[in-house]
Amino acid sequence: MKRYDIFRLTAAAFAVIAASSCTDLTEKVYDQVMSQNYYNTKSDIIRAVFRPFEHVYCCEYDFYEHEELTGDHFITPTRGTWWYDGGKWETLHRHTWTNIDNGWSWTHEWDACYMGIGQCNLVLDDLSKLDPAKFGLSEDEFDGYRGQLRTMRAFLYLRLLNTYRNCILTTTSDEAVNNLPENRKQVSPQTLFDFIESELKISVEELPAKTGSSGPGNKQGSFTKGAAAALLVRLYLNAEKWIGTAHYEDVISWCGRIRNGEFGTYTIAENWWEPFDWNNETCDEVIFGFPGSYTTSSWHMQNSWRTFYGRTLPFGSANYLGVDGNGERNPKYALSPSYDNSNPRKLFTFKLGMPSQKFQKYPGDKRWKQYKNTSVNSREGMFFLEGKIPNATTYTGYAMNPEQQYVLYLRDQVGQFLGTAEEGLISGSGKESKLGNGDFNSGLYCVKYPFYSFTGGYYIESDLTEIRYAEIYYSEAEALLRTGKADEAGKLLNFVRKRNYEDFNSSIAYEPEGSVKLDLDEMLDEWGREFIEEGRRRTDLIRFGRFQDEWWDKPKDADSHFEIYPISRQTLEQNRYLHQNPGYEQVN
Repeated sequence: MKRYDIFRLTAAAFAVIAASSCTDLTEKVYDQVMSQNYYNTKSDIIRAVFRPFEHVYCCEYDFYEHEELTGDHFITPTRGTWWYDGGKWETLHRHTWTNIDNGWSWTHEWDACYMGIGQCNLVLDDLSKLDPAKFGLSEDEFDGYRGQLRTMRAFLYLRLLNTYRNCILTTTSDEAVNNLPENRKQVSPQTLFDFIESELKISVEELPAKTGSSGPGNKQGSFTKGAAAALLVRLYLNAEKWIGTAHYEDVISWCGRIRNGEFGTYTIAENWWEPFDWNNETCDEVIFGFPGSYTTSSWHMQNSWRTFYGRTLPFGSANYLGVDGNGERNPKYALSPSYDNSNPRKLFTFKLGMPSQKFQKYPGDKRWKQYKNTSVNSREGMFFLEGKIPNATTYTGYAMNPEQQYVLYLRDQVGQFLGTAEEGLISGSGKESKLGNGDFNSGLYCVKYPFYSFTGGYYIESDLTEIRYAEIYYSEAEALLRTGKADEAGKLLNFVRKRNYEDFNSSIAYEPEGSVKLDLDEMLDEWGREFIEEGRRRTDLIRFGRFQDEWWDKPKDADSHFEIYPISRQTLEQNRYLHQNPGYEQVN
């Protein structure tokens, strides 16, 4: 028998993780809500179908840290006594993780994904036993609910294929089936790839198409045909790295179908900030997003631990932004620096990282401006640039360091400038530019999502945009470039890029519409500009063969085994059928 509540859905999801860990799967029933009487109305079905979506949304910060803190754009520097955390962030940045104990960050994604997969499997099994007519549902509507779960499950398996490569594949909540030896073993990357591909193609048929031309609207948070097709594009774009077989023609084909309107109307927004603004559910560039609101769930923007964007603001910015009603910011994620600590300072010579220089490569970039709220629900700029952070209440004072009370002066550097940051003076051991040697002046900040005033009614109202239409243009452009069609690729990129510049002229545009040559290095840089802070940098670096390269405070990797994460000790010890990924400690 089965019990149905949030606790039951969460616990049952561990049946999937149990395929790699637990051995005693006996279920204990603690209440009287059983499988025979839980599904009474259409609302009951909807609640069960979308429970995994809430779980995945609250786990997004794990996915973002794995993508951004192992890449070249974002860093978590030690700031005095803050954010050292046993050297964890230095380990991620420098690719030196060897510890496979369960408490480390890279184990979380495995557990989070399999919990969500377990929830999807559970509800899919339940739906297979129900009669849609009993709930006033047509077969198409019922297929649509199944398509939601299939797509979410495929989304999670796509994450696992990306981060761990060699994974368990399970499609049922039946514990007896999951505990069979053959189902506790890992499948090949090709097998998992084929499963994801098949499921997404089924979902494209089962899911509803996007309707209208005012964004997802009240359908935000649910998958559509276009979203499933976009996940297929992600799968095909990375196929050469993940399974050793290129699928660039499939990328081009599916992108063409999406752009031709086969799955609904999507458009590139007129302004770069629209897919991230407080009302982004009305933006036709958003293909799929997780609904967020200050009064409900807003995990991506809250000043708490389940967040990414909430901690990409400098200390002392709360008053300037008018968000002090929700507490001071605790800056965790800053931009990787571009300058050394000499006086006068010099640019580093790394080809990767240094994102501030990538944005300044072409003049007039509207994004490369100081972030400023221009009203209670409008903004300009995407960065906290070099300089002081003013006090927005009086404009007579400036933001102060929380420990030693020096005035903050943000610098595109990492070092212990303390109270002489404005003059650029630094001396002694504090002069070395490295992650463990920062202060609260160290690093600039990217503000992709707006932080409007806490009292204005629009505070952290933005939904978390997971897939947007610009990704389709960039994916098709990369596939065209890799298949020898650079001119076609350049035109697609220019169509998106023109919104980002005050004067989009021939010195900025890619050939043949401009004079800028598009090659793979420039393509990677352009991915970085358009999608900075969107949780994909690690994947892009790996696809371009650049993840092992050196960048600031990171030497070149000795080999490529860090491209996939290790499986945790606990998981390996509790499932003798599992094998550790190459390059890591073999426990079994």
